[in-house]
Amino acid sequence: MIASLKFSRTLSLMLEFSDASYRFFPAEPSRILIALGRAMNRHFVLPGAGHLVKEIRLEGETEAVRDAQARGERLLFVMNHPTHSDPQVITELHRNLGLPSCFMAAYDVFLRSRFTAWSMQKLGNFSIDRESGDRKAMTAAINTLTTGEFALNIFPEGNVYLTNDRVTPFLDGTAFIALKAQQALEDKCVRIVPVSLKFTHLTTPREAVTERLLKLGADSDYQFPPGSTADPLGSMLGLGQHILGRYLRAHGFLRETTSPGNTLYATLDEFARSLTSELEESLQLAPQTESGVVDRIRRIRSKIHQMRTDGSGNAHPEIDGLAGKAILAFRVNGYLTPYLTEYPTIDRYDETVERVAEDFYSHAMPRTGPRRAIARFHTPLNVRDYLEGAGSLRAAVAPLTREMESAVQSGIDAINAENDAPGAALVHEAR
Repeated sequence: MIASLKFSRTLSLMLEFSDASYRFFPAEPSRILIALGRAMNRHFVLPGAGHLVKEIRLEGETEAVRDAQARGERLLFVMNHPTHSDPQVITELHRNLGLPSCFMAAYDVFLRSRFTAWSMQKLGNFSIDRESGDRKAMTAAINTLTTGEFALNIFPEGNVYLTNDRVTPFLDGTAFIALKAQQALEDKCVRIVPVSLKFTHLTTPREAVTERLLKLGADSDYQFPPGSTADPLGSMLGLGQHILGRYLRAHGFLRETTSPGNTLYATLDEFARSLTSELEESLQLAPQTESGVVDRIRRIRSKIHQMRTDGSGNAHPEIDGLAGKAILAFRVNGYLTPYLTEYPTIDRYDETVERVAEDFYSHAMPRTGPRRAIARFHTPLNVRDYLEGAGSLRAAVAPLTREMESAVQSGIDAINAENDAPGAALVHEAR
């Protein structure tokens, strides 16, 4: 079913890859421009049309964060990456706390224009090539933590997946950075602050989302079944599978979009599993076909990280392509999981249609309505405890990564249990 794969780093999918040659963009912070940027973010960027964040709520262990800051401990904030508004929300939260911080950001962002690159650097941010062993970025991140002038913000999922209620498995690199920084510090602790981000609609923009769905159908030559407008979920799933199947066929990943007797859904499921098996074979990992695709890709990404940080100095040119395939397997699997159908809220319906639109148009989509952003800070994790408990840096990476991921997911679940915003309403109940 899978064609011979010569994987291109540039997917039409909205995965924020770039064909441009990578070069590292170091941070060049300007205190004046940071203050100006934070003010503009608060008054113009967040409430503007690109984000429509009208409310921000901060919950959780804020005093523990303030105490750690007062003690001079090094702070690393890790959070889920559900939307394109996450950095702006975190920036505003840190402005409120009086906490200077910076981001390790995908280099694609720096390549958008010379002004973007200049402003990102002056705001204290630096670039990373997420699909290679970017030693300059890792060194910059470790130095940021050891010097302590800025707190560091990292999104361990690595990409915006537009599944706000479900955390995509964290990459191991963030834990590695924290542990390396802790090894370099004798008298100070590195504290990791897991942050759960949740965006919810303050209105019920079902009509605007349905209009986007219908336009997608027209632009992608998809014929909605008769009467399907009464079934928004079925319409969305059918359209999403159509667009993804068409993409895979056009790029040589599927010999055909359907097999005899198979629906497109079944064919995509077979594709995701086959691609995962191929990755396991390439990395010489024992196949675990009894496990779910997400757990198998978690092992794959962990293995890729180990190869990139093995310290041997050996080059692994094949890793970039394998990492790209792993992301593609995640993306395809996202269309097959019951994320929307298991609990079809307005929020999930909107973001799922947005995800399909991004995959089709290859750019971020306009907002459909005003939103509330909720951030829950968790108890800061003492990195030294994990380092000493595991006995070595390498042994500590996996448990620390899982602890960060678990904390963020539990916070999202807790926020959802209390969410009374219109976006939490079920699609079929919304008016």
